[in-house]
Order: sequence, then structure tokens, then C-alpha cells
Amino acid sequence: MTMKRFATISCIVMLALAGASCKSASHATNGSERLHPDKVFTITEEDIARETRQVNSTIKGEWTYSGPSVDVSGKNLLAGIGKPFAKGKLKKKLKNAYKKIGLNKAKPQFIFNEDGTCAIKILGKSLNGSYNYNPDTKKVTFKWHGIPLTAQLRRDGKKKLHITFDADKLLKLFSLAGSFSDSSTMKALSTLLEYYDDVMVGFEVKK
Repeated sequence: MTMKRFATISCIVMLALAGASCKSASHATNGSERLHPDKVFTITEEDIARETRQVNSTIKGEWTYSGPSVDVSGKNLLAGIGKPFAKGKLKKKLKNAYKKIGLNKAKPQFIFNEDGTCAIKILGKSLNGSYNYNPDTKKVTFKWHGIPLTAQLRRDGKKKLHITFDADKLLKLFSLAGSFSDSSTMKALSTLLEYYDDVMVGFEVKK
């Protein structure tokens, strides 16, 4: 083989390898573009709205008051509220207080829509606003005219919910529904609840 022919063959081989390398690099670049994180992992407003609707669908509907609800949020050793007897006793007192306020006649209603809007009908007044429900923490935050109010939401089967608040937040909910500054019943309820810092109080509601 002559030196000239060897040089020609070597040149052809090198060009072929260079072409394959460029082609491979081109494929890698195209693949990189197709799998770019900004394109693959982008979360759009539509994705968030879809996820929100899916979460909200688990509690959507109209829920009506069926009785008071009491949950323990911590350890209240002084009151011993963790004991079933003490818990039942508080629930009975709440039921009487609710009755005097008029909740047994004009039963409160909680209306949850999939789009995140809600309405609470309580004591003859309708509070229309929005809500955010987190099934992991079991918390729901209501918002009316920029005023947030967080509650614990516990599912009890498919047709029953327990919506409970810290004592001060429950009283705030009542105050949003109307003025009770001259109500001896509300004062009595406030006095009752101030001894239970670690207790969530509210409503048992059914579909």
C-alpha cells in the first residue's frame, strides 16, 4: 500500500468518525431539549386548579348541623378533658349553649364547592367566601373579606364531618355572624370555653 493511498483511507475514516460524533451530539442535544426540566416539571395554573378540585371534591356539598363536636388538640391535665366522661360533659354543655343561641332551630350549614368557594349559613346570616383544605394536616382555612379562620376538619365516614375550632376562633365565627355583646348566653359560652385551651369545639355536620 502506497503512502498516498494510506493517507486517503485514513482521511475517510476520520471524516466518518467525525460525522458519527456530530450526529450523536446532535441527538444528545435534541434529547436534552426534550427533557429540559423547565419543560418537563413546569406546573401551570391549570395543574394547580385541577389538583385543588380533586382535593375539594372529597368534601364538596352541603353539610348541615346535627350536634356539637369536641376534639382534643393537646393535653389539658388540669381539666382532664381527654377522659371520655369530661369530653361528654363538655359536649352536653355546648349542646345546651347552642340551643339557647338558636342553633337547633336555624341549623348552621357549611357549603363547600370544588372551585374553593364556600358559604356558611349561621344564625340567619350567610358568610360567603373561600376556603383552603389540606387533607394531610386535616385543616381547613376559611376566608371572608380577607379575614382568615382556621379549623380542624375530620371526616367521619362519607356523610359526616367534624368541623372544630380553637375556642377563641369559634367565638370569632359567632361574632362574624352577628352582634352578641348583650347576649348573656354568649358570655356564658365564652366563660365556659376559656377553661379549655387544648380543646377544639365546633360542629358535627351531615349531608
